[in-house]
Amino acid sequence: MSKDNPNMALTVFLLAMISVGWGVAFLSLAILLEKMAPMQVLAARWTITSLLFLILIAMGKIKLKIRGRNAAFLFMAGLFEPCAYSILEAYGIKLTSASTSAIFVASIPAMTMILGVLFFRKKADFGLIICLLMSFGGVVLATFLSPDFSMSGTRAGMICMTFGVFAASLYSLSSQKASEDFNAGSITAIMAFEGAVLFNIIAFAQGHGLDTFTLPFSSGLTAAHMLFLSLFCAFGSYFCYNKILNYVEAALASNITGSLSTIIGVTCGVVFMGDLWGWYTILGMGITLVGVWLTSRRMQG
Repeated sequence: MSKDNPNMALTVFLLAMISVGWGVAFLSLAILLEKMAPMQVLAARWTITSLLFLILIAMGKIKLKIRGRNAAFLFMAGLFEPCAYSILEAYGIKLTSASTSAIFVASIPAMTMILGVLFFRKKADFGLIICLLMSFGGVVLATFLSPDFSMSGTRAGMICMTFGVFAASLYSLSSQKASEDFNAGSITAIMAFEGAVLFNIIAFAQGHGLDTFTLPFSSGLTAAHMLFLSLFCAFGSYFCYNKILNYVEAALASNITGSLSTIIGVTCGVVFMGDLWGWYTILGMGITLVGVWLTSRRMQG
């Protein structure tokens, strides 16, 4: 960790906020997508988040900074996530099976490590590789042994998921580089503004109008899930993630948050959506937790 490392209690709090937000997001997205098109959900979600940032900036609670040595990485972070990744993930999942997409998503921490070594002068040692392999292996095992496992999908879907993995990895690395000059508030605000503009343009081009913003509030349930995605997940969780990247290596942060959010997402799917589970789920998630534990020990070292 860098010289800006806070105490462990704050680190645990940030990791919990990120993992819960991203983990429960799977459930909220599933419910909203029953009534809305994917681009509508993204447009509404990031527009609400952008409005919150504008209010906080106007009140002087957040000071937006866009000039600095690493300004290019500030804007690149937003282009990679949510812009590129959200679109690639949406179409990748649509064109492949859930099993296939889960394996691709689980590979993001490893790709973050590889790209960090190749392009951002990061260092990787044997311990880091073991941590990533443990977490990745747990997800693959739980997925592969599931009765409904299906490694299927079109070539276009595979390509989308592959580029989605690159986008998610480059977001973490770009955000970490930008954090040398910009605080988490500025990075997350730029992400929200870029996402709101792009997704609203796409939603409008697809023929969606004001229903993008009325449908989410057509019932108390959908309103609650949209506000959760916008305020807790897009605003809170991404703010915490961009902050933690200031003192935790991108591959380590991606491994912990990605693994924990996957476990929370699987649990929500089983409890609330009736997803299949069995001994393979417990075994796979157990191995993933061991990987998370090993990663947390490296953070303390």
